[in-house]
Amino acid sequence: MNRFSAFIKSARFAEISILLGFPLIGLFFAFESLPQLLSIPVILFVVAIFLLFTAIYAFNGLAGIGEDGENTRLSDLKNRKSTFIATLAVSLSLSLLFFFMIKFALAVFAVVSFLLWCLYSFPKKGFKYRPVLGTLIHFFGQIIHFLMGYAVIKPIDSAGFAASVYFALLFSAGHINHELIDRDADEKTGIMTGAVYFGAKKWEIVSFCLFFAATLYIFAASMAISGMIVYTYPFIAAGLIHTIYKIISFKRTPDQSKFLAERNFYRILYFIAGILFIEAKIFIDYFSI
Repeated sequence: MNRFSAFIKSARFAEISILLGFPLIGLFFAFESLPQLLSIPVILFVVAIFLLFTAIYAFNGLAGIGEDGENTRLSDLKNRKSTFIATLAVSLSLSLLFFFMIKFALAVFAVVSFLLWCLYSFPKKGFKYRPVLGTLIHFFGQIIHFLMGYAVIKPIDSAGFAASVYFALLFSAGHINHELIDRDADEKTGIMTGAVYFGAKKWEIVSFCLFFAATLYIFAASMAISGMIVYTYPFIAAGLIHTIYKIISFKRTPDQSKFLAERNFYRILYFIAGILFIEAKIFIDYFSI
């Protein structure tokens, strides 16, 4: 059981599952009938995007294999070089094949996404070692992931792009919180993230501003795009609840336990918002016809 648990942790399935939410929500933003969600292209896409994220995390694990042992949260990633290489080769090859079977453009998006994350994780020189640059990778990478899901069902348009920016802001804010969680370990190994460079308190404020900006953005976008406000109520509500949570928790000492607790809180909060969004989309776009 311990070996199986270590395998699951080293494969980063928990992180992959969370990352899957963004391209999958792109599918739901685009769909107009339930049969679309049960189509062969959608099923292929779900498998392909899972494999792509597996390859990305395999490269991340391979690139950071010398540093992750110093981070108690990632200590199980040590001594898994051969596993990472095999996982990377198989997952990336299969994902590109499946994307190509759906649409050539998706295979191109996948290559760009993979290269962006390689730029982020590249040993010693990657953007993860530089303040702010790592967050920018998360922002642009998430736009790509969302639009990949959206493009499976319909051509990318202004509404799809506008929605992708909201989720990119959320993901970037979450990445900053992730840097805050690993601040002490990163400082010890010389990884100059924003949390290390600017300090926990200042970087926490930046995270709050991005989360709040995301809430303001989705509200403004939903008002500007006809019919969108009905679907985005759950995300607006989640943003307001998270804002209140952040304000209340500001006085707490900015340590790892605080940021882990916040991550657990907002993951559950935005997961519930996503489920409510999907239910609203299905009910309004399908059952009301």
